[in-house]
Amino acid sequence: MDETIERLDIAIIGAGWHGLAMAKTYREVLPDAKMLIFDGAQSVGGTWAKERLYPGLKTNNLLGTYEFSDFPMSPERFDVKPNQHIPGHAVHEYLVQFSEHFSLTSLIRLKRKVESAELMEDGSWKLSLVSTELGREAESCIIIAGKIVVATGLTSEPFVPTFTGQETFNRGLFHAKDLKSRAKEIENATSVAVLGGNKSAWDTCFFAAKTGAHVHMIMRPGGGGPSWVWPVLFSPLKVSIQRLAATRFFTWFDPCIWSERDGAVGWIRGALHGTYFGRRAVSKFWGMLEGFASKAHRYDEHPETQKLKPWVSPFWMGNSLSIHNYVSPWFDLVREGKVTVHIADVVSLSAGTAHLSDGGELNIDAFVCCTGWVTQPPIKFLPEGIDLSLGLQNFDNAENRYLTEKARAEIFARLPAVRGLPVRTLPPGTVEPKQNAATSVKKTSHSYRLYRFLVPSDEKMFTQRNIAFIGSHLALNAIMIAQLQALWVTAYFMDELPHLQSSSLDYDEVKYETVLHSEYSRIRHPHSAGGAGDRCPDLTFDCLPYMDLLCTDLGLKKYRKTGIICEIWYRYGPADFQGMVQDWISRRERLAQSKMPNSM
Repeated sequence: MDETIERLDIAIIGAGWHGLAMAKTYREVLPDAKMLIFDGAQSVGGTWAKERLYPGLKTNNLLGTYEFSDFPMSPERFDVKPNQHIPGHAVHEYLVQFSEHFSLTSLIRLKRKVESAELMEDGSWKLSLVSTELGREAESCIIIAGKIVVATGLTSEPFVPTFTGQETFNRGLFHAKDLKSRAKEIENATSVAVLGGNKSAWDTCFFAAKTGAHVHMIMRPGGGGPSWVWPVLFSPLKVSIQRLAATRFFTWFDPCIWSERDGAVGWIRGALHGTYFGRRAVSKFWGMLEGFASKAHRYDEHPETQKLKPWVSPFWMGNSLSIHNYVSPWFDLVREGKVTVHIADVVSLSAGTAHLSDGGELNIDAFVCCTGWVTQPPIKFLPEGIDLSLGLQNFDNAENRYLTEKARAEIFARLPAVRGLPVRTLPPGTVEPKQNAATSVKKTSHSYRLYRFLVPSDEKMFTQRNIAFIGSHLALNAIMIAQLQALWVTAYFMDELPHLQSSSLDYDEVKYETVLHSEYSRIRHPHSAGGAGDRCPDLTFDCLPYMDLLCTDLGLKKYRKTGIICEIWYRYGPADFQGMVQDWISRRERLAQSKMPNSM
């Protein structure tokens, strides 16, 4: 029988980075709010939950860049070392201790999955939860929440393709999400197939090859191909790709539609992206980055490593990128014959065999799908059809088509470099499918159309201010963004964003900016280049301008460095946002006092 729990002010769905950031921020601003956090996992952490930590998993981030501003990840407290990438178990332990430090542990309800969320007539949400604990699957309960924040991110539900004949395969066939629980199958295998070219594919290939298996790395010719794998440090300056993406000077070389349009920075961006000579300089910058990576990995020195050379310029690079944070050289596994690269489709499976579109037949003991994730939240929203109003699908009507065309016209006018589709250069001899994202425009609806990538732009939903989606994007500087998004959502729920306050709301501008920003993401990081912009926001060198945008909305200073030299040349990190929530609270109190009539 369903058990109805008392009404909550706010329910947060997801106990990963974004859910914890949201809970900590909301409680700091509204300490008396009744709040709970729900997650179907066995432990906190989301992607970094203990049960998902496969062998060798590390962050793409170095120590000091993957932490909350108010809770440093110190080497003394965690199993981490300066100038090294962070092991998965350290990330998990960090999130456990963060929850305890900020008194969030008592609010977290693990092994409780939200199956559906129904919007009630009074604007509250009815959440139906089921237990994911072994032996207690039948248990369920109902929760009523005034507001909900969906913080499930984009790595909750794995996407696993269906193959012809897979019922006869009779071998291990699973997603990379299950790599930890099925690691023994890899360790006992003599031959393993890995489908994909993203970070999880590189990690899986390395793990399987190091256990002694021969690895077949398979990438579809119609897909995004091998992701960019960046050296930990490169160039004579010994910098990381993440450092470049968090340093204001280098972000100017990225065409971005929500960047500054006025002042000195606006002039610089206009010159770089709006003039012929500026675009030549931009092209040289991205070509220089490509040269550093190519030199480090020596792609052209071996016929197999040639197949791993990314098919498009890093200019189009999305978050499918990887960092070479392995204990030994990854590419040596290819040169030594331990990893064989195939550019082909898997057309079918049979008993212990994968059949490829190029005629190849691979005898394998295990097949790991590194095929990404279902970008839609793993929740059924009710009543039926509400997905459109929530911004999880596209409205196909005259107004939306008009706004889309208007947005595309503005994007192409301001950013001429993104007018054409990425030029793909596949390995010699590869036959590319006739119909794919590289040769024709993909006529698919955008999966997310959220204002500021956070809240529905539908007028009724926007007015009710009762739902937000935090972390519904991919980002290179994800944790800094998570904190800002959490504060933005809190202010939005409280009607404390000056440009969105009910008395001054320009709803037409809200609708247009929603379309403009989502369409930009679709164009800037397309599927044909390995990006996810067709399905969700995909932020790399445009992370810092996005953080500027949120700071401006909140009334916080966006230039947070001391002095112009530091602002331009020093990287942004979590420490730059320390005390941000209290700064916003103080600002809000000062504004409230300034509006009070003077006492006699």
